[in-house]
Amino acid sequence: MYVPMKTILDHATANHYAVIAASGIDMVMMRALVSAADEKKAPLIIIMGGLQMAKMANPELLVPIIQKLAGETASPIALCLDHGRDFNKVAYAVRNGFSSVMIDASTKPIQENIALTQKVVELCHPLAISVEGELGHVGIAANLDGCDESMYTQPKEAAFFARMTGVDCLAIAVGTAHGKYPPGFIPKISFDRIRSVKEATYNMPIALHGSSGSGDDNIIRAVDAGVNKINVATDLLNACKMGIQRALTGNPDLDYLTLLQHAELSCKKLLKHWIDLSGSSGKSAGFMPNYDIKRLQCDFASDMIGE
Repeated sequence: MYVPMKTILDHATANHYAVIAASGIDMVMMRALVSAADEKKAPLIIIMGGLQMAKMANPELLVPIIQKLAGETASPIALCLDHGRDFNKVAYAVRNGFSSVMIDASTKPIQENIALTQKVVELCHPLAISVEGELGHVGIAANLDGCDESMYTQPKEAAFFARMTGVDCLAIAVGTAHGKYPPGFIPKISFDRIRSVKEATYNMPIALHGSSGSGDDNIIRAVDAGVNKINVATDLLNACKMGIQRALTGNPDLDYLTLLQHAELSCKKLLKHWIDLSGSSGKSAGFMPNYDIKRLQCDFASDMIGE
């Protein structure tokens, strides 16, 4: 079922687990993501960023596919614009049927960040579209930006930001960064900072970006500290590539369709591992569908109406 991100994250927050926000750029990845969530009976957030959409992930084509796939599973599936940098990007996502958006004004002064985020919330909330904001700044892994504690989210500022904007979820900077880390590097995540932000914001849903390459133990500990949304992009894209490479190593003459199937299966397998790390496996049982015929008809016996 296709739902707003808030529906998913409120349940995750109340029940102390996290949900994977998985990047998808084409139909092959979308099939892998939704089928993994369906088999694990897990809620899932699919994310698409502006650069991905400019290169490959055309929303006019992919959003109907995502909505169709989501309608075929009992697992709740949300679609979120990832790192929308301005109001026009957000409006474009809204027009094209995204159930959720992220407005990332984290590089701006806090008052400008708040003003832009407020504007997005005012657009989206009346339409039942969820909004994620970012405070602190999650930089680039190759630059080791996650090591720069000056970019970390401050708990008191987070509380003020959440109160002023009314966002449904807050992305914070606590030691991770986007993209691929240098070989052998594992980020040091400030779990105490996660707990402090969680407490300061009265247990609001917290997002961890730049999770790829962070190490399984770090992810498990981050969830325990209070993270509810785990963004994964680089690892899933790499899984697709590695699935094709392994297949070609075994048989260089494989046809294109078979190679795409290898990419899909590799992506699906990795996402199921991430779902296990997040603690979301089996959690779709806690969600009610948007509608079901028995609930709409109410629960009455035939003899009550003279039949």
